[in-house]
Amino acid sequence: MESPSAPPRRGCLPWQELLLAVSLLTFWNPPTTAQLTVESVPPDAAEGKDVLLRAHSLPGDLVGLSWFRGASLAPSRQILSYVVDTQVTIPGPAYSGRETIYPNGSLLFQRVTLKDTGYYTLQIVRRDVRIEEVTGQLRVFHGRSTTGLPVGSITGIAVGILVGLALTVALGCLLLRIRTGRARSWRDLRELWCPASTPCHGPASRSTSPELQHPDTNIYCQINHKAEVAS
Repeated sequence: MESPSAPPRRGCLPWQELLLAVSLLTFWNPPTTAQLTVESVPPDAAEGKDVLLRAHSLPGDLVGLSWFRGASLAPSRQILSYVVDTQVTIPGPAYSGRETIYPNGSLLFQRVTLKDTGYYTLQIVRRDVRIEEVTGQLRVFHGRSTTGLPVGSITGIAVGILVGLALTVALGCLLLRIRTGRARSWRDLRELWCPASTPCHGPASRSTSPELQHPDTNIYCQINHKAEVAS
C-alpha cells in the first residue's frame, strides 16, 4: 500500500513580509500638514503706510481665530477675534480702530505708526478643539520726505555736501598759504640782495659802480679848457 503523499507546505518568504510591512506603513502614514506662518507685507513699512500681517497655511477646519499684540496671549492684549461660522468680528481691549481682520486670518494695519512696531501673535482654534499659535513681527520706520527720498538718504546727502565744503575750504586755505609763502620768500630774497637804504631792481644793480650811475659832467669842461690853452 502506498502511503498518501503529504501536500507541499507553503509560506511567506521573509522579503515578502518586509514588502508587505512597508506597503502598510505607506498607506497608514498621514499626510504632513504645512506649518502655520505669518508674513509682514511689506517687511519694513514706512510710517503712515498700510501693512498686512498675512497668514499662510491656515487649516480648513477653523472655528475661530484671534490676534494679540505681543508674543503672549494675554486677554488685555487681544486686538480682534473672528468667528468662522457666524462671520462675526469681535474687537478686543488692544483694538485701536485701525486694524481689520480677514477670514483667511490676515490682519491689516492702516496708517501705521512707530508705536506699532513689535510682535503680534495669531491664535487659531480648530474643530477638534486643537489650538495653534504663531508669532510675526511688524517693523515701522520714519516716513519719506516730500521729495520722495528716505530720511536716511537725505541725511547722507547732507553729510556728503558738508564734507565736500570742508574739503573745498581746506584746499583754498592750502593754496593761499602756498601763495603767501612764495611772496614772503621773494621779499626775503630782495632784502638779501640789496639793503633797505639803497634802491634795488635786481641782483645786477649791486655790481654797478656809483660813477656809472651818477656821471660827472664837469670833466668835459676841463677837457675843453685844456684844449684851448694848448692852441
